[in-house]
Amino acid sequence: MGIYDRDYINQQRGMGSPNRPTGGGNLFARSPGWSVNTWLIVINVVVYVLMKMFPIVMQSGQLTVYDGFQRLEVWRLITFQFLHSPSTIMHIGFNMLGLWIFGPMVERYLGGKKYLAYYLVCGLFGGLLFVTLTLLGHYLPIGLNYDFRSPLVGASAGVFGVIVACAYISPNTEVMLLFPPIPMKMRTFAYGYVAFALVSLVMGAQNAGGEAAHVGGAIAGFIFIRKSHLLTDFFDVFGDSRQPKKPKGKKQSAYRNYKNTPGPHPDEIDRILHKVSQKGLASLTEKEKRTLAEASKEK
Repeated sequence: MGIYDRDYINQQRGMGSPNRPTGGGNLFARSPGWSVNTWLIVINVVVYVLMKMFPIVMQSGQLTVYDGFQRLEVWRLITFQFLHSPSTIMHIGFNMLGLWIFGPMVERYLGGKKYLAYYLVCGLFGGLLFVTLTLLGHYLPIGLNYDFRSPLVGASAGVFGVIVACAYISPNTEVMLLFPPIPMKMRTFAYGYVAFALVSLVMGAQNAGGEAAHVGGAIAGFIFIRKSHLLTDFFDVFGDSRQPKKPKGKKQSAYRNYKNTPGPHPDEIDRILHKVSQKGLASLTEKEKRTLAEASKEK
């Protein structure tokens, strides 16, 4: 059986060479079933409906310097990411459209669990930059001209991180702008989008607070998509998920002896491919990538 005949690898679309980053160039490729990205969209929509029905949802989850910093309600760095402006549906509409288009590529690359961590970390960094610049603007002649009760809501910081990740995973994928309808490479689109947010922030645009979150999310995305191993333990409470799991029973003895046979042992290949299917290509160590490349040449 060849490597690419195995179930693990067939489930991991757009894997490409194990020696270079890729998440597949097709933006509209969708995984069967309910992916993490799908759940994020659904949760945002459900929370938006609840927020319209019960305004206290907004008050309890929005991020302000007063609540998040002075009252130490740090959970708001997460909850604000699932709230949107109730005055217009365009806010949640554009954010969810961005997740629907760009999210699957990043999830395929990172794997579901690490993708969720990546998305939340980008949003968290967006919130932190908003808080930091608001504090600076209060005490120094730089930063945001906002008071400590000015709220921040929206998934935009996480979405910006996702778009920046796409620019790294598949920089030459072509995207079509809505206005004007012209084609553009993913890398150009993503960094141009971030540059626009940065200029708006520096110029003190009307939505400067939101632009601060956008820039914070983009910076986090730029870092963590290149160092995704830092996300591995984001949800860990007991143990260390970075430690490889040893095969059990008969497979364990075969695994111990695979170095005595020419080329990578099939059990080792299965273990690596299973890891790819569960956690994404980015979870592989350099040694595992070399093993997979060697096995590909032999097959």
